[in-house]
Amino acid sequence: MIMKTYSATPVTSLLGGCTLVGGIVVSLTAFAANAQTATQGDNAPIEQARLSQAFEGTDTCRKFDPIQRYGNELRFQIRRNDAPVGSHVVQFNQGRDGLQVVAQSNIDISFLGFNAYSFAYRSESLWQNNQLAVLSVRVDDDGDQTEVVAKADDQGTLVVNGPDGERALPRDIFPTDHWHCGVLDSNAVLNTITGKANTVDIRANETEMLRTTDGTLRATRFTYDGELETTAWYDADGRWVGLAFDARDGSKITYRCMSCATQTAQKDEE
Repeated sequence: MIMKTYSATPVTSLLGGCTLVGGIVVSLTAFAANAQTATQGDNAPIEQARLSQAFEGTDTCRKFDPIQRYGNELRFQIRRNDAPVGSHVVQFNQGRDGLQVVAQSNIDISFLGFNAYSFAYRSESLWQNNQLAVLSVRVDDDGDQTEVVAKADDQGTLVVNGPDGERALPRDIFPTDHWHCGVLDSNAVLNTITGKANTVDIRANETEMLRTTDGTLRATRFTYDGELETTAWYDADGRWVGLAFDARDGSKITYRCMSCATQTAQKDEE
């Protein structure tokens, strides 16, 4: 990869030590060594209680129907230090074989009129009975191309092939896509960039007003700690509505919802 500069700082350092997972940039401290990491832990009853307080009902994230919650498309504007640098779009389609989900992220950073850094991500997945059945991810990180593919087998295992080879993960693991709020009750997630399982501690925090491109809405802030560190917001119906994290270079990355129903009007000018 050719090193390019942006504001006298290598742009590759923005994602260096970070991974854009499911179109979402989150800093990584390490990767899980045990591919058989469970998705549920001893703190599940505690986390269930927290989720029931965050959402309208205890069944909000069970049998999650994204088309009913989002419609056919969910859109975010990606911002760096509050300046737009890209977009993240998730499309849903209920097909004969199951729920088809396509997620695409694009980031372009310019300096003095030249393209200083670009990132393209595309994920295609098939969901059956609220579980991941098939996954195909292609990434172009400023010319460095990688791929992750996964498929469920008859033994209840998700067989994943990534840049570091093949591994077997639990069938009920959630990928790092965020649109399914069932992930909030997990303590491990499938990293769709590396194809590995990352252990996480996801905790519900206070409810607050979150800005979108069209106004503000009330949402609960969830913090990820562990091998993935980020902050995500969900509304009372379990819809993913925002994300933020600090990049390695100190810049602030946010995902600002472009298709969320707002409670107040505060439309972006840019």
